[in-house]
Amino acid sequence: MEESLITVREVADYLKLKEQTVYLLARQNKIPSLKVGGSLRFKKSQIDSWLISSPHVTGKQEGSKQKVLIVDDEELVRNTLKRMIEIHGVGSATAEGGRRAIELMKQEKFKMVFLDLDMPMMNGVDTLRALKEIDKDLVFVVVTALDGDHDLFRKILEHAPLSVIPKPFTIKQIGDALEPYYELTPLPR
Repeated sequence: MEESLITVREVADYLKLKEQTVYLLARQNKIPSLKVGGSLRFKKSQIDSWLISSPHVTGKQEGSKQKVLIVDDEELVRNTLKRMIEIHGVGSATAEGGRRAIELMKQEKFKMVFLDLDMPMMNGVDTLRALKEIDKDLVFVVVTALDGDHDLFRKILEHAPLSVIPKPFTIKQIGDALEPYYELTPLPR
């Protein structure tokens, strides 16, 4: 039996992204898609493969200090960020929360942390504080759906300098955050 196709809306719901982000990724050939009768369609199995496949990291990025730590309690967001970061030729590791991030920081060095704010048990503000105690030179990029009125958002801004990327995010936003700190692999056209 042939696998059924899913719509842009279904992919957006599955990946927890905006439909516009899915269109952009498809238009840039960053996500596997098909044109059917003038509409974009996707195979779920190809989306899953896209999320878990990792391009090879270039030689300049091999040192662990070159890696990015991704801290988010949502697995799909972690996997999407990981894929987008590694498309740019930068290695990464993931943690589902603050405690796991602290364990990873004690095992290896990272240059940058992509950090969610609204996480159970240990929120992004507490995670940032703990990680800064381990390495005060870390660069933080907050990736959040929270707006400026939320208490956690206001508290994280006290720990400047940091960058903030709203969810849903684009591959360009991720690249722009990485560019000042890494030599990026050019994206395929």
